[in-house]
Amino acid sequence: MEGFLGVDWGAFVVVFLVAFTASILVVGSYAVGLRLLSTGASVKERPLPATAGAIVCFAIGVAAVLYGLWLIIPQFH
Repeated sequence: MEGFLGVDWGAFVVVFLVAFTASILVVGSYAVGLRLLSTGASVKERPLPATAGAIVCFAIGVAAVLYGLWLIIPQFH
């Protein structure tokens, strides 16, 4: 037995911390992207750096989802 109830608690904590940090980063990136898109009342009034920043933030979320799918689906390895 590795630990209490046969669980390797060190590995459990590492997985929990990585998942928690990744979820905070993905959700935070999406929130910042939405905030950047709402900077101007319309597309004509929104500054170009805000639009570019929003696209980068959304791309981070898309990349995280695609990486997660790559990890989960064994045919991709």
